[in-house]
Amino acid sequence: MTPKELSEIVSSITYKPGWIVHLKADFGRPYLQLEVTTETDASLDSYLRDGTRTPWKSGKRYLSPHMCRQEVVGAVFDLIKAAELHETHEWFRYRGASIYNPHLDPDALVEVARKRSSFITRENAMSMEDPA
Repeated sequence: MTPKELSEIVSSITYKPGWIVHLKADFGRPYLQLEVTTETDASLDSYLRDGTRTPWKSGKRYLSPHMCRQEVVGAVFDLIKAAELHETHEWFRYRGASIYNPHLDPDALVEVARKRSSFITRENAMSMEDPA
């Protein structure tokens, strides 16, 4: 697929207002990246939770020159789903804490995961048998 063909496909895709799909290249290797402007609710800062709007960009999704149109469109769709899921993880709160936040330090999570007391399960979790 040529750069022009990629550009025509990507420029045909729209999503929410304030969400922009960019087609860029690193050393000739094409990639997709989302940008969310401060004109959308998705730019509300989930950490501050004070109405502050912060523009942000997603991670990159590199494209192969061998991709067909469906794969390119699907890559954009997957990038949007990943960004929305990322936002869901940031905004979800339990007892006021963002326990699924994708920005949590993995080394801090290791400490929690190594504590036996951090795990809770039902007695019948493996058998799924009803208690007598």
